[in-house]
Amino acid sequence: VRKIGPYEVYNLAAQSHVRVSFEMPEYTGDITGLGTVRVLEALKAVAFDARFYQASSSELFGRAVEIPQKETTPFSPSSPYACAKAYAFWMTVNYREAYGLFACNGILFNHESPRRGETFVTRKICQEHP
Repeated sequence: VRKIGPYEVYNLAAQSHVRVSFEMPEYTGDITGLGTVRVLEALKAVAFDARFYQASSSELFGRAVEIPQKETTPFSPSSPYACAKAYAFWMTVNYREAYGLFACNGILFNHESPRRGETFVTRKICQEHP
């Protein structure tokens, strides 16, 4: 971070498979939750004026009490992945309020990419067969 001196940092890193988070909860928490804190700490230490975006997940809402969800809908995480994302969300808020970092969260809903793992249902459906 010191060498590059970024103006903006977009954190999309995560162990993002809900099922895997039940099989590997510690790994999921380390990568998805603590990984966010590591980035925030680096920015706090050397790039204080950089803008930080944390990609959160609709999994924060779990079994939501209202549909559609909005920013005021209470979080109700129901997997280790969702709990790690909730931790990352609130740590982003904390670093903004405690240290004055420009740090914000975006709560992302379903989205697709050709880089998404082949264990996800949409990749299985779209997979070409010889």
